[in-house]
Amino acid sequence: MKVEDIKNIDTQFTFFHYTNKNNIESISKNGLLPKIGDSATGIEITEKIFFAIGCNGVFSIFDAWLRWLIAKRLTDLPGEKADIPFYRFCMFVMNLPLIHYIVAFIVNIVVWLEFRIKPFKIKSFKIMKDILDNSCFLKLDLEEEKDFSYKDIDEVKSRKFNKKMLKSVYAKQSKMNSKKMDYWNMHTFSNVSISPDKITLLKLNGSDNCLDILLWMIKNTKTDLKVLSPYLYEFLNYYKLLDKNKKD
Repeated sequence: MKVEDIKNIDTQFTFFHYTNKNNIESISKNGLLPKIGDSATGIEITEKIFFAIGCNGVFSIFDAWLRWLIAKRLTDLPGEKADIPFYRFCMFVMNLPLIHYIVAFIVNIVVWLEFRIKPFKIKSFKIMKDILDNSCFLKLDLEEEKDFSYKDIDEVKSRKFNKKMLKSVYAKQSKMNSKKMDYWNMHTFSNVSISPDKITLLKLNGSDNCLDILLWMIKNTKTDLKVLSPYLYEFLNYYKLLDKNKKD
């Protein structure tokens, strides 16, 4: 797999994908393979590979992940990943025509409360910190109309999920009235893989740590993070990483 320092690329137009460091060996041999992850089961329809465009896309996807983690506390049960079966059941129920509106109303109220209860946020912050500490960034060299299309549809937005609920877990600037993908939530064509020669592992001064690179991105853009990605901003402030980054 190719390796490049993030300082040497044009981050504004880069297609970013992040993954657990344990996946790098497999990716270097087989490339990226489309799949539907546990958290997307019952939501996404086809297997795809997701990516974000530019630093702002990265900030937005992490902001959306934090929103999702907070909202997902609704389905928590004791034990590691014990919430997955119940979570899938909730997604199944949400697709039932008659029950949909009742469940959506209840879920909206619960999610609204969860976003305002600090322990739910802190638990989600800890999960996100673990994700970032064990992940790395990949740069994808994708070809428009071969690997993906800017005109492609976001399968989640195109389904009959409650728009108010979706808006609460999607990035702040998402266009909920459009079925098209947003720049932070892009994906390849369904069932398309990405070969190793189209993938570059990004590093920063020799480190491939996702959090190190994320902080570098924030420091080297003019983005008002508090406005664009308020939950990411709150997460970084909770760990005092923004202050640390300014001192560096």
